[in-house]
Amino acid sequence: MQSKWNELNEQFAALYQKGQYAEAGKMVDELLKEGEATFENEHPDLAASLNNIGEVFKALGDYSKAETFHQKALSIREKMLKPDDPEIASSLNNMAVLYKMQGKLYKAEAFHKRALEIKEKIFESDHPEIALSLNNLGVTYKSNGQLHEAEKLYLRALEIREKRLGPEHQDVATTLNNLALLYDSQGNYAEAETLFCRSLNIMQKTHARDHLEVAIAKNNLGSVLKAQAKYDEAETLYKQALTIKEKVFGEESLQVAVLLISLAELYKAQGNLPAAEQLLNRSREIHEKLLGPDHPEVATPLNHLAALHKAQGRFEDAEALYKQALRITERNLTPTHPNVAAALNNLAVLYDSRGRHAEAEPLYKRALVIIEEAHGPNHPSVASLMYNIAGLCKNQGDFPEAVTYYKRSLEIREYALGPDHYSVIAVLRSLAKLYRSVGQENEGKKYADRARAIRAKFGT
Repeated sequence: MQSKWNELNEQFAALYQKGQYAEAGKMVDELLKEGEATFENEHPDLAASLNNIGEVFKALGDYSKAETFHQKALSIREKMLKPDDPEIASSLNNMAVLYKMQGKLYKAEAFHKRALEIKEKIFESDHPEIALSLNNLGVTYKSNGQLHEAEKLYLRALEIREKRLGPEHQDVATTLNNLALLYDSQGNYAEAETLFCRSLNIMQKTHARDHLEVAIAKNNLGSVLKAQAKYDEAETLYKQALTIKEKVFGEESLQVAVLLISLAELYKAQGNLPAAEQLLNRSREIHEKLLGPDHPEVATPLNHLAALHKAQGRFEDAEALYKQALRITERNLTPTHPNVAAALNNLAVLYDSRGRHAEAEPLYKRALVIIEEAHGPNHPSVASLMYNIAGLCKNQGDFPEAVTYYKRSLEIREYALGPDHYSVIAVLRSLAKLYRSVGQENEGKKYADRARAIRAKFGT
């Protein structure tokens, strides 16, 4: 009987590796039935299978079922194995990743910490497994706006991996990539570009030219080049990454669909809106074909397409897509998920720009409550929403409220990102313009001068 279960398990794993999640999902009932007939209810091999099923449901966007199977796998492992067994740490990590995807970042942090604690008991302080957990915890810190803490963990993980694995190991490249993504989010594009280049060079040495990891590295380098308006270089990298992903996964895969969005945003930045629209429509079609029209990931191309229509002046089309994305997000995720807040914010920004301030205000306020609950009061996303609300107050003629929200947004960005972060400039300029609009020229000049000083540091 175990040979039959092994065969089913291998088929299931192969479908997952190919990204054929729906087909893998169809095997779940048979796999469970065979597993329960083959093993005792609490056998470690059954836990491994339950864990894999959880990964499939996670990929399908059914986070409730994914959590159920991951929790069952964790329970079996905690009961059958020693408390410090690496398999328990693996289950804890999978639970953490799932919670992160659900926007439950504090739960994700707790599970990553538990996994790290287990590894610190059984491995040396500079073991690569320690570096893996440090890296995973760093990703969660970054998502939660704890950028300084994330940087410390990434640097420690990098030190361990370079020491134990060598400076040109693929795991070193992964940590360099994560550190580069962090610097990219802080507006430190030059440092991010350097690290992305180094990561790409390692991946090209350790993998074949058309390996997926090479495509990911090229995509990330392309993104930071786009942020610096190096559009030709970015386009070349995006297209090379797209060619690899089409070869590895096929032209109608989710991996290709996601990269099409990046390329579309590049064309949008260049002003080539028709080309951007064509790619976004293609991405949307792939998402809907593979996942169904109501999958939470379908909201991503919808939001990008809506933003493009807004840039084209097609405001009714943009509103319809933003509303569709919001409906999908609310239907599939918890009411306090950050993605719900993002969808509310997108629609509110559109209403605000069209003078529909009364409709925008409750959406902004609801989004702010969600983000503060999910991330805490000092997250950069909170600053962004407060900046938007300040603009709404200004448009409504409420000067005191606008100043309050702008200054709070400024405080959060200075705290979370640093006083000279590029995003601080926008708030300083808005405050300068607001004060000057009511005749407070000296106060306005103070903020304008500081904005110019920061821009000078960036050489712009």
